[in-house]
Amino acid sequence: MTLDIQSIEALAHYTRGGVTIFFVFWCFLLRKYEKRSYMLKLLYFSSLLIAVCYAKDVLFAFTSIKYSTHLNNICGILDMVYIPVISAFFLEVVRPGAVSMRQTWALVAFLASFALIYVFLPFKAIELIASCVAFAISAITLVYVTVFAVRYRKMLYENYSYTENVDVVWVMLSCYAYFGSFVLYELMFQNTVWLSDVIFNISGMVLWTIVFMFAQRHRVLKMFFLNNGSPADDTMGEEAAEEELETEQGDTDETGLTETEADMRKQERYKYIESRIPLLMEQEKLFLMPKLTIMDLATKIGTNKTYLSEYLNSNLNMSFHDFVNKYRVEEACRIMDALPQDSKQTIIDISNKSGFNSISSFYRQFAKFKGINPRKYLFEKMTKAEENE
Repeated sequence: MTLDIQSIEALAHYTRGGVTIFFVFWCFLLRKYEKRSYMLKLLYFSSLLIAVCYAKDVLFAFTSIKYSTHLNNICGILDMVYIPVISAFFLEVVRPGAVSMRQTWALVAFLASFALIYVFLPFKAIELIASCVAFAISAITLVYVTVFAVRYRKMLYENYSYTENVDVVWVMLSCYAYFGSFVLYELMFQNTVWLSDVIFNISGMVLWTIVFMFAQRHRVLKMFFLNNGSPADDTMGEEAAEEELETEQGDTDETGLTETEADMRKQERYKYIESRIPLLMEQEKLFLMPKLTIMDLATKIGTNKTYLSEYLNSNLNMSFHDFVNKYRVEEACRIMDALPQDSKQTIIDISNKSGFNSISSFYRQFAKFKGINPRKYLFEKMTKAEENE
């Protein structure tokens, strides 16, 4: 039994060393990208702090330190200092600019101060307060990430025809998994310290590999949250966003109009939009643009995105995302229906020709509107053609 415990302890030390190297490696990689966005900068600092926290655990190889309750508790408090930076990273993805770097480092310093206090006042209450602060930051982050992510995705579907590299589902899942792992660590493995370390370290490397891969591809949409609730694209500066807001406010100014007159004006706008859509979507086929936005279509129509969004929501009961992708699915069906028996075109070719940004999006949207995946649809079409011959 003693040998088993020693083996698990040795494995725990090996995995700690592996995690340290893992985060140092990602620090070097992220150093190249951290200037690209504030999100990646926060991820870089998160990796750096985690690497430092794991590196300090090398000290536990010394027996005098390993069995010192006082030093163990100090290290336990220091292990919490990177939580504010990780929280800021998750929040930055779903709500850019929600937390500043100054606020983040202030929370880091606040948590680190508990370790300093504990050096001179080694009371259990100090450790407990530090844990409560870290837990509060984590809980608040989970709530805000959920709220902002839901709002973000709603606005994404109202303004963009694609979600590749801009969706934030991965952030929500990563946030739940990361903070949930701490709860499991504390509740389930209290009497199996070394085993819990091994499991936590290995699962942590898997989780962070996923986070790093998604974060590098993610495109941050800087939302300035105009009065109409719509986001400005990340290529749009604050002045442009304000100018757009003023334009839409001017266009929607119906002061002095009776309710009937305002309703008549709205119906006239809707009729105009309705008359322009067939030309742009069926003849010019704007939906073939993989990264079509509501602003692009509104500009082509000669209106603003507020009116267009209202029309789609109230008259068609559809988001802009569904509206465009329905056209793409119909185009894909038209292409497949016209294919000869000996056609060499692949599903990927059909996806690209239909305006989809990725094959996964093509499958997802096709199944949504047709209730069948495109490969099966094509197979059934080819089978029927053979039977008719």
